[in-house]
Amino acid sequence: MDKQKPEYLRPALIAGAIAGLLSGLPIISVGNCVCCLWIVGGAAMAAKLLAKNTSGILTSGDGAIVGALTGIVGAVVHMLIAIPLRPSNIELGRRMFDWLSSLGLDMPSNMDGLLDGSSGFLSPGLFLLGLFVSAAVYAIMGVLGGIIGVSIFGRKKPQASPPAAPLPPPPGPGDAT
Repeated sequence: MDKQKPEYLRPALIAGAIAGLLSGLPIISVGNCVCCLWIVGGAAMAAKLLAKNTSGILTSGDGAIVGALTGIVGAVVHMLIAIPLRPSNIELGRRMFDWLSSLGLDMPSNMDGLLDGSSGFLSPGLFLLGLFVSAAVYAIMGVLGGIIGVSIFGRKKPQASPPAAPLPPPPGPGDAT
């Protein structure tokens, strides 16, 4: 029987875009502090979409593939969303250090120079390094979410019906009455 390969790309693009968006937004991204919630959840959602569009039985390998692709797409979307928000993050950090200083906490002397030196410009090398690291971490967590999603949402093999009760033995010579 010829097994048709599932289409991994469409569910990964849809779920990865949503997971990357949630991972890149400033306040909502805190959900990723809980075991990469948005990435694992997005990969599980991709596995659900894959199960919905596939007629065959999905394996954990299928979940791992769609999860890894979801993680990579999520990392790219996250980086693209985080770039315009980066200057506001620097300003938020400056305000936080000012607030901590007003409480009487000693801050390192080079902290002002560090914040002033970062003008919000991200070098291409640093961007690519961050993208590579994010893609690797998100892909690993996506594999986990994809396997979990397939185990929850994937079609199971049909269960064989239990064997019927054995027939009673035919009447023997001692059963004649």
